[in-house]
Amino acid sequence: MGTVLLKENLSEKIYKKAKKLNKEQVSQVLDFIEFLTLKEEKGLRRNPLIKFITTDADTEMTLDVVRQQLSGIKGNLADTIIKGREERV
Repeated sequence: MGTVLLKENLSEKIYKKAKKLNKEQVSQVLDFIEFLTLKEEKGLRRNPLIKFITTDADTEMTLDVVRQQLSGIKGNLADTIIKGREERV
């Protein structure tokens, strides 16, 4: 569904779907939009990882791709991380 949204005009897609809803459902949609707006304004998305995932992350990245990339690390992953930390100090 995410790729479909990217190909079409989002406003138009929302409008078409909203036309099929009854008044109570439209009210719920508006409440949800207001919730999202307030959530953003109050800074509830301050977590940098959440921000990255929702705005910048590669949507084509899959668990299999991550596993494949991690499989190239020789030895123990924990040891590799520790070594990297020691090199920065």
